Amino acid sequence: MPDDSDHVLDSIDGAVDEWLAMSDDSMRWTPPEKAHPKSQSGLPVPPLPQVLEDLLQEVGSRLGPPAQAVVDAFRPLGEGVVEAVSTFLDRPPVRQLLDPSDPSEDPETLGERAFPDTFGPSPEEPPEEPPEEPPEIR
Repeated sequence: MPDDSDHVLDSIDGAVDEWLAMSDDSMRWTPPEKAHPKSQSGLPVPPLPQVLEDLLQEVGSRLGPPAQAVVDAFRPLGEGVVEAVSTFLDRPPVRQLLDPSDPSEDPETLGERAFPDTFGPSPEEPPEEPPEEPPEIR
């Protein structure tokens, strides 16, 4: 081996190029091979007997109308619950609680507007009395 430094650099470059080529090949994606279709070793599944199909049709025709009647009976109850919840959520204090980003609503006056006569008239602030002067010591 010669002591030429160019020879060493060429060897390193060759090894790096070879490694890059192998790396590129290993990173290249190829679709997987298609699996061979398996031969059916079991017997084919027979279709449902006509008697069973007729039975299922009969059960569906007999249970369908009562199920629809139950749905129709409970629909007004569900609509009433939805209306009550939406009415509750549309009240100003609840809206303020759920969306506090509106600064125009003052929380202290919000309760008075939402529940005007719930707690009766609000008491007036008592007038401030002047502080008592300490007695003079003689």
